[in-house]
Amino acid sequence: MKNALLVSLLAVMLIPTSAHAEEERHTKDPRNAAGKVGVEVSHHGELKLAFGNGAKNWYGDNENELIFLYEFETGTSDSRFRLINFDDRFGGIYADIINTNNESVLNTIGYMLPFNADNGKTMFFPSINYSYLALDESNELRTDVPEELGGGNHSQLSSLNLYILHPWNETHFTFIEMFGARSFAGVEMEMYDVAWTQGMNSTLLNSPATVYFKGQYTRTEMFGEFAVNGSINDEDLVFSFGVDIKF
Repeated sequence: MKNALLVSLLAVMLIPTSAHAEEERHTKDPRNAAGKVGVEVSHHGELKLAFGNGAKNWYGDNENELIFLYEFETGTSDSRFRLINFDDRFGGIYADIINTNNESVLNTIGYMLPFNADNGKTMFFPSINYSYLALDESNELRTDVPEELGGGNHSQLSSLNLYILHPWNETHFTFIEMFGARSFAGVEMEMYDVAWTQGMNSTLLNSPATVYFKGQYTRTEMFGEFAVNGSINDEDLVFSFGVDIKF
């Protein structure tokens, strides 16, 4: 998997710089292919680093964007890699890999179809996905369900995403991310994630920048006859502050 990530990163980074996107879309629009580096600190003191880049109109004559984003948490070594290609003819196709150290790897592929509200400002980015969750050998969810009884080392889920972006003006914006998934094979489980970001466009080190505050709630529930008291729950609420610098 590490080799696949490296190849994907190099594929995007080696696209000629003449194809790189200009700052045309909103800074938080998932279709914005501008490069960025970022840092985020949670109320637990955990530090997350981010690096992203992309290219615009890198094939054909139609409007299209190719974007990747890599995030790494220094304290836990958790990471996330996203790669998406938007095309104005059919929407976006993307891959999302979330590695939770010593717990699991969540692989998602999906299709996203952006559209605008009638007010001309609010943008919606819904997607339908397939997710495969591989559980680490040390994960409690894996040991609670014997493999010979249909559980154990993985779960296959159907999932939905919805991003909502509302620019209040040229400076301030709200960005909402929602994710829900339910298994149809393997370990019986449900996953939910909701994040609310309040951001401000600014300038830092003579470069366009975004300063933001984010609250995020995540919940994972395993259920079935092998779960203690009918279910095993894991939930977390995190508040964080971050800065992204564009290039």
